[in-house]
Amino acid sequence: MGGAVFLLPLVCWPGLDHPFSTPKIGLLICLDLAMAAGWLLRNSGSAGLAAGEWLALGWTAAVSISALGGAIVSFEALLFSLLPVPLFWGVARGLISANRLATAVWLGSLGESAVVLLQYCGWDPLRWLGWQPESFASPRMRVYGTMGNPDFVAAWCCATLPFCWRELARGGRSRPAQVVRWVAAALQVAAILATGSRVFALIVPLQAAMLAIYWKRVRRTWLLALPAAAALLYLAPTRPLAATIEGRLYLAQVAASHWRQTPVMGYGPGSFEAQFAQWQAEWLQGHPQDPRAARFAGAVDHAHNDYLEFLVEHGPLGLGAFLGLAGWIAARAWRGLAQPLGAGGAAAIGAASLLALAAVDFPFHRPAEWGLFWLFAGVLTARQHTNTQGA
Repeated sequence: MGGAVFLLPLVCWPGLDHPFSTPKIGLLICLDLAMAAGWLLRNSGSAGLAAGEWLALGWTAAVSISALGGAIVSFEALLFSLLPVPLFWGVARGLISANRLATAVWLGSLGESAVVLLQYCGWDPLRWLGWQPESFASPRMRVYGTMGNPDFVAAWCCATLPFCWRELARGGRSRPAQVVRWVAAALQVAAILATGSRVFALIVPLQAAMLAIYWKRVRRTWLLALPAAAALLYLAPTRPLAATIEGRLYLAQVAASHWRQTPVMGYGPGSFEAQFAQWQAEWLQGHPQDPRAARFAGAVDHAHNDYLEFLVEHGPLGLGAFLGLAGWIAARAWRGLAQPLGAGGAAAIGAASLLALAAVDFPFHRPAEWGLFWLFAGVLTARQHTNTQGA
């Protein structure tokens, strides 16, 4: 199972309609089946449900209700929403150890970082598989890793960066081993910077603040993250920050314009694109002089805000269920701050990073990051089981 987690950021297949996401969905399905087989073969006992497991059941129920009562339902979107939940249960119940999972995530992310840096230098290893990527003048756009987009690459690498710090914080290793770990961390940071994404500027202060509490060695230097984040925002080779913010606000304003009419169970899994198209047409009729229309109006498949998209597709019921899970993760992270930075601490920082990113992007509608989030939640729930049994 650890090998499959290692492959999660790396697997892709040239020639498919969706060469980056489809293989990852297939891998998640295989992981689900492996978890189910392990569950059946293992005598799991009769341990009660932890809080995280109840919240996972709440999310499953909310999505299922949305699918039953929604006006527009995509089976593919329904499957995607629930696909990583069995991974959560497997990790929570100890079918794969947290330490092995952490090592697999770390190594897989290093592999992804190596691909990214090779692409940035013009030596794309995916061409060996017959890839013919679109040519761009900007070096940033050469960086699509095995995710398909530099921003997606940055999201994955930022969420898994705490596992580099976990390796460095472990201590008790020989000097050559520590040098290798520092080089590995530098490699991943360089890959994130190569994407030119502003994701890093959002995540740096959050991770630095949490890391400063977990890891005493950096408590005096974490404030340096604030000017570093500001510099990254200013120097990012993407479109101007003001235009990015304006576009996000336009999407949010149009999508939220009918929030009072949203059914309690939402419009159904996969309904956002159709609903947004209808709402945008109404918005443009009612705001013909809006200067943003010419710049941002058009087909939109995601809200670039997962919470808003959950509200549209799964209604207040689904959004509430997910926010309950997110709040529980935040509480678990807070309670673990006094402990050394281990697999659980890295998972907490990684989950917090994805939750922050979801406010300005859609990582929870991409298979790699969505699966990663539930793996992190499983690690935190496994720790809760361990603490309960130890008590």
